[in-house]
Amino acid sequence: MTTVLENEITTAGESLNAIELEGGLLLELLEGVSSHASKDKGFPMLNAVEVEGGGGLFTARATDRYRLIEGQARALEGSLDKALISLEDVKRIIALVKAHKAHRIGLNRLGNALTVSALGDSLTVTLLEGELPPVEHLFKASEGEPVAVEGIALNPAFFTDYAKIAGKGAAIKIYFTGDNKPMRVRITSDTIVWRALLMPMRYKD
Repeated sequence: MTTVLENEITTAGESLNAIELEGGLLLELLEGVSSHASKDKGFPMLNAVEVEGGGGLFTARATDRYRLIEGQARALEGSLDKALISLEDVKRIIALVKAHKAHRIGLNRLGNALTVSALGDSLTVTLLEGELPPVEHLFKASEGEPVAVEGIALNPAFFTDYAKIAGKGAAIKIYFTGDNKPMRVRITSDTIVWRALLMPMRYKD
């Protein structure tokens, strides 16, 4: 018997695609990435988390213009077209996933509707129109050899989020790419591959 996760189904001109992953991984991924989404609802494309899946992987990313983060976890099966979820709806999804973090979580997309479900519980949210601004070039620009800098200013409050993502006692490594250029942040995890960038602050002596 063919399942939704094995093939894409077309209904009334719209394609239905779905992906499944472990609840604990999805929870860790969404909680980590959502910490970097903008809290300003005046920028709806940034007050959001972008997700997509395929090739055995599920990816989520977010930015508030000062920070950028992407996390990638192993998916159990299926694929999911790129989808932009408002931060408010991401928090609702996190609440559902917390109750099922020991179970498989399914994400099903049909048009601009995304349904998250586990063991009979489900939640459907309306996706935002558009996509997160392109970010891959920013990650690539930071991949060069680290450079020496005399000094750099940064927002210490941001490190609270990095500490939560990395976990208690885990190290976070910072690579400097130049004066007034994004710092590359390495977050160690056994389950999720993280990429993160942090912009320096302007500082007056």
